[in-house]
Amino acid sequence: MLLLILLSTGGLSLQVQAQSDLFISKVFDTYGKKEGVVMVDLSGEVLEEYRFSLFKSITIKNDPDAASFTRKCLARDEKDAKKIKQVISNGIPTSIYLQLPRIGSKNRLILFNETIRPEHKVTLIYIESKDDSDKILKLLLKKKQ
Repeated sequence: MLLLILLSTGGLSLQVQAQSDLFISKVFDTYGKKEGVVMVDLSGEVLEEYRFSLFKSITIKNDPDAASFTRKCLARDEKDAKKIKQVISNGIPTSIYLQLPRIGSKNRLILFNETIRPEHKVTLIYIESKDDSDKILKLLLKKKQ
């Protein structure tokens, strides 16, 4: 539900470069303005209810080169991650969760998902929050009751 709410407010895009020290920032920069790509970049008051200070996501459809580029960037950022969880299908990571080192009082997370069916789709999410990663994941995975 949170993801749907945040995606529906995509018009409130704000330019925040907090993740600029990460390789995934290249994915946002390279693909963010391409036709057919959905990018959401939120900060400030719109996120207060969720206790996030930054939420950035990108969804890219039917672009295997973008998927490969994204996985390469994730592999570079993974080297500094404190916690790594992956789902691998046919030797390729299809879901990745990275907990990065804190910046000040903020926890930083990267979430990645790639699906092949019904269409090839890559989703990359970057979040900053004072909440710990378990609380953030519970909020994201919470189902509408």
